Amino acid sequence: MLKVEVIGNLGADAEVKDYQGNKFVTFRVAHSSKFKNADGQQTESTTWVDVTMNDTESKVIPFLKAGVKVFVRGNAGLRVYSSPKDRMMKAGLQVSAWEIELCGGQSDDVPRQLIDPSSGALFDVSKHYWCNKSTEGMKADEFFELVDQKGHRFMMNYGGFVVPFAEESGDGQAEESKPATADSKQDEKPAESNPKQGEKKTSKAKK
Repeated sequence: MLKVEVIGNLGADAEVKDYQGNKFVTFRVAHSSKFKNADGQQTESTTWVDVTMNDTESKVIPFLKAGVKVFVRGNAGLRVYSSPKDRMMKAGLQVSAWEIELCGGQSDDVPRQLIDPSSGALFDVSKHYWCNKSTEGMKADEFFELVDQKGHRFMMNYGGFVVPFAEESGDGQAEESKPATADSKQDEKPAESNPKQGEKKTSKAKK
């Protein structure tokens, strides 16, 4: 028996199907890898894995939506099928899963990766943070300072988008803040000013 572990993104929502009175869950997982070919060009390859699971009462099923990243462990087998798109016979990996876990915690309304259904290519999605505070009277190059409940400082620009407050580097110059994304840390510590420069020292918030 061949046992495998797979991590990838769902190509479509999972479905519960019925075959001769036996219900099961089925979905497809895409795993993409990037590499350089013989010519030195960046190439991306996507491998699709067909997954089935007999446990139709699993609590994870409602969260198996398109784009969600999952970890799958189960028994693997090969299947041969005809590809109308490529006009040739292909071999695919099929997994009968006994364990499925969600990766990355709670999923957003828009996942961190989206899939082109025609080619199977994966695309990264950036998440930005917007505040509904009025920007009336602000200039295009101005920033408005905000804080959270822990005292962490943030800057809101003219468009209402929020980024963590710029931290000071060792030479006293403020480092440029980058737009917050899905992978950004939201618990950054507030910058501490140098008391010798006549600024107040920011107290460290307790987590």
